[in-house]
Amino acid sequence: MQYSVTFRHMEPSDTLKEYSRDKLLRLEKYLDAVIDAEVVMTVEKFRHKAEVLISSDGLKIKAEEETEDMYSAIDMVVDKLEKQVKRHREKLKAHKGGPAKRPARDEAGQPDDEDAADEHDVPLIDRAVTVTPAAMAVAEAAAQLAASTVPYVIFVNSDNDRLSILRQLPNGQLELVTIQR
Repeated sequence: MQYSVTFRHMEPSDTLKEYSRDKLLRLEKYLDAVIDAEVVMTVEKFRHKAEVLISSDGLKIKAEEETEDMYSAIDMVVDKLEKQVKRHREKLKAHKGGPAKRPARDEAGQPDDEDAADEHDVPLIDRAVTVTPAAMAVAEAAAQLAASTVPYVIFVNSDNDRLSILRQLPNGQLELVTIQR
């Protein structure tokens, strides 16, 4: 996530900067592309205003909120952004998933009831990714994870020859998942 913060009519605060960044990280789960976030925090007398502009893969979403406390303004503006992003994703799903949701038809062009019943049991897949894991040590995977924008690395652990996933948790800690057959 590319992230910039501007403070207007107030002293720059690292705690406010980190707080807003942590809150905006919630939006990453809804957007697949790289997110560019611009945050402007303004204080005018008793009014604390938070404005956020999110850019991601051609999508631009802006929200602003004004309260008596900057932390609550940030919370409220992130909630607004989350609603807008969810609404956008639903529109994309409805648009992309339109033809896939139609029931299957037999040779005569009539709906095939058996296939239509099975469609409700299978979840729709939004995106499929093929990964070819490389053999490496956990330390190498950690270095690759630090250099990557993706929050995980899939690899074959050279210590035990097992498929493993090293992922970075939201709190910054690393989690190693080893897959057994």
